[in-house]
Amino acid sequence: MPTSQQSSQPTYGVHLLRDVMIPMRDGVRLATDIYLPCHGDGTVVDGKEKVPALLVRTSYDKTAPEWDDVFPYYVRRGYAFVIQDLRSRFRSEGDGSYFHTVNPWEGDDGFDTVEWLATQDWCTGKIGTLGSSHRAITQTQLALRKPPHLSAMWVEAGPTNIYRHEAREGGAMSFQMFGAIHLHALDCHEIGNDANKAKLIIDAMQNMRDWLNKFPIKPGETALKVAPSLEKTALDYYYRGDYDEWWNQECCNQEPYFNQHADVPMVIACGFYDNFVGASANYYIEMNQRNESPTSLILGAWCHGGMRATGSAHGDVDTGKESVWGNEIYNPERLAFFDQHLKGLPKRKNESPVRLYVMGNLIMNHRFVFT
Repeated sequence: MPTSQQSSQPTYGVHLLRDVMIPMRDGVRLATDIYLPCHGDGTVVDGKEKVPALLVRTSYDKTAPEWDDVFPYYVRRGYAFVIQDLRSRFRSEGDGSYFHTVNPWEGDDGFDTVEWLATQDWCTGKIGTLGSSHRAITQTQLALRKPPHLSAMWVEAGPTNIYRHEAREGGAMSFQMFGAIHLHALDCHEIGNDANKAKLIIDAMQNMRDWLNKFPIKPGETALKVAPSLEKTALDYYYRGDYDEWWNQECCNQEPYFNQHADVPMVIACGFYDNFVGASANYYIEMNQRNESPTSLILGAWCHGGMRATGSAHGDVDTGKESVWGNEIYNPERLAFFDQHLKGLPKRKNESPVRLYVMGNLIMNHRFVFT
């Protein structure tokens, strides 16, 4: 893959502001870790030396180790890196309600977070977003609110229609979502620190086939009864076989609302072996047709979230070393994009709007092509 010909250099240290409680419009505060560039003497960037911000909004714990090789890369190159727990997740406040990937408040919470960041004395007012899977969904949801300071988006492997892409692809319920909802239940606020409730969820996950054989199910009949919001989501996914008004909500399906989407530079990325490759390709087509800002598409030989992976094997198939990105390539790729659109640095030469990894012949003649 091409590398940046001119990019931000690692000249800063990293200073962490842990658990900054950012207020939302209804008074709920969301726990946010803000990693700021600092100088060798420990002084942090301030109003005299402003930097753009990169925002991740996550349901998977803002302190997860997956970010350990990510935030330092960008902070040392002159970005604030911001990771936020979603409402009613981990250290954030909320009433305990959490509905998996169909939370009706995510657009407003994302808008409020972007605009709060833009007012900080260390911020240039330019905010970029990034993240995969659920963290991609939260990007699209906030983009439908058009926050004035949203300046660029890198969206990886996210559905934009929960009915068609995630819960009921092809019509029947995708039962992997039943397992995924149990995983989200393990650390939900409705369970909290109750070990007995957590054990119910763990036991169900260890015996998922037995649970699936008990279908159809009713409220209160599964381990999810200890997490009522997530139980409701699982039952909605299961019983709502027809596309109805519930599925047409903006929080469930962003596609009918694309005319509200922010017109900002975007990269949409996914893997051929990812459940959401069709969703990503369609998202690119829609944004490319609707927006004046540049939209790019990257499709590689990856599984879900595989851009960060360091191996090339997918089941019995090895897609070749040229298919591997990992953070060694992934971080510079995103840096070049954000450098251009948040810092005004030059665009890379010969950059193509569509990059596809083409599978070769039996001698593994694989490569990325540019169209």
